[in-house]
Amino acid sequence: MNNIRCKDHPDNQIIFITWNSTIVKFICDECMAIDLQEGDLLQKQCKKMAIKKAIKEPEYFFTQFSLDEKNKTFFSAFKKFPDVELMNIIEKTKQNIQYIQLILDSIMKELQSEINKLINNKDIVRKQLNKVSQYQEFKELIQSLNKKQKVTHDAVRQIEIQLEKIFLGIEKNSSDFNQEIKKAQEISKIDKVNDFLGIEQLRLQIEQFKQISAFFMPVQKPIVPEEYFQYLLNKISLGAKKQIKFTDIIFDQQKDNLNSINFWNCVKDKENLLMIFKSQSGNIFGAYTPIKWVYEDTEIMDHSCNSFLFSYTHKSIHQNNKGFHALNLQKYKGPCFGQKYLSIDFDLYIEGDFQKGYSNLGKAYTKESSQDSKTHLFGQETPNIIQCQIFQIIFK
Repeated sequence: MNNIRCKDHPDNQIIFITWNSTIVKFICDECMAIDLQEGDLLQKQCKKMAIKKAIKEPEYFFTQFSLDEKNKTFFSAFKKFPDVELMNIIEKTKQNIQYIQLILDSIMKELQSEINKLINNKDIVRKQLNKVSQYQEFKELIQSLNKKQKVTHDAVRQIEIQLEKIFLGIEKNSSDFNQEIKKAQEISKIDKVNDFLGIEQLRLQIEQFKQISAFFMPVQKPIVPEEYFQYLLNKISLGAKKQIKFTDIIFDQQKDNLNSINFWNCVKDKENLLMIFKSQSGNIFGAYTPIKWVYEDTEIMDHSCNSFLFSYTHKSIHQNNKGFHALNLQKYKGPCFGQKYLSIDFDLYIEGDFQKGYSNLGKAYTKESSQDSKTHLFGQETPNIIQCQIFQIIFK
């Protein structure tokens, strides 16, 4: 795009396209800065596309438009492993495992092979995406500008008009647009991209070498001792009748960062979550549920009854009672387990600040008669959480 200059700032190159339902426009970085400062992009509900990136990566072009759920999922998986990051994994791994290089040579070769396969698959997908008619038209128009020795503003405007026709056509006929993308996926057999397991295979192998696992994939230790953590994982695995592939710590925050916003940003739309809390009293307790944490106000029943609360301090497990809701979801609260019905309170209720709340253990979850329903978990009558860890359980 070196020979295309901005109409409003002739010294600047055109690097973006902005558009809305009425206009498509080429702009430079100075135009963009002015629009952002004045709020024009938001006010006019304009979308922005980086031209160089769109030419290089067709997947980026397609994600700028309305896609159905299948295509959204496809492109989300496609960009999950950027080429540069994949290659960086190799270099970082080499640096961290030099002193056991002889042992890990075979692993490195396998990783290199998997990465090359993935990059090759992405290239195959891009070649097919290049054949989608709207993208072909878009690319040809941009390239036609590049071929001109001298580009006039009239020529640029003509291209803008043609782009407007293409973009609005995509917006109006998104079903045809999405169908063409699906055909490109089918031809290129993109399931190979989604099935990429090389990095995870490498992680599992490297776990055998405790000396370097912290360098390659640092593992934050759970609040509870390793033996008890394994006990909880074994219980979860037995209840689900599935083997656990690995655990991923997705949240580890101290008191100052504990609030409902950070909490929901972490757990939204995730399932099979194990939560561990440390109270100001020193008590350590927690909860597990296979239920998905949807961002809405609702109560959900766990028909498997695999949800449970636990107290590490008292070494007790409190299983979800059949017929009672296991989880109560509230957008502006912390985690709430059990159900509230008439005079019955939640078994575990934590407010959005993770300090206020209560426990009424023994309703939707089991409790022994000797255990105090209000203080057994917290060691006091309110949560007063000073640390919270959340692990996502990934099954095989």
